[in-house]
Amino acid sequence: MNQDSDVQDVSSTFDHYRVSARAVWNTAFWPAPQFRSWDSVDEFDEIQRLLFQALVVAKLEREWPLQNTFREAIPFFQIVPTSSTRILIQKPRPGAPTGYWDDPVSTIDPGEAELLFIAYFDWNRMDYIDLQYYRVKISRFDAHRELVGREALIERLSTAVHLIK
Repeated sequence: MNQDSDVQDVSSTFDHYRVSARAVWNTAFWPAPQFRSWDSVDEFDEIQRLLFQALVVAKLEREWPLQNTFREAIPFFQIVPTSSTRILIQKPRPGAPTGYWDDPVSTIDPGEAELLFIAYFDWNRMDYIDLQYYRVKISRFDAHRELVGREALIERLSTAVHLIK
């Protein structure tokens, strides 16, 4: 576990980005039926990457390759449960490219695991978005070492975001 001096709570910076990204999709794309397409989702993904780079990464004076944003876990952004909370862990399936979010382990306690930020997540990409989940990579899970390396979803309301210095 990191020492307190090595950690900065950057939840408000992430929330500022979240509100900005939601506003772009929900007011500029979603209301126009001609923008409810996978091409528009792809364009919005590019906008989100640029917005995240400007409003989070640059603001916090860090560097991260734009092409890796929302594709790979960012090692200096840790998602930390603030209380015992629900977590949806991806369970791989043979022959399925992504698996399902239905591993039997479904709760996580503060300090029990290390979760690295990958992206925000919504179930329906072509609907009004809330960005209520963080998609994370499990880099440590003391009670369930077999889950290390898997992705998971955790609600942002029951977490904080820490910048690891």
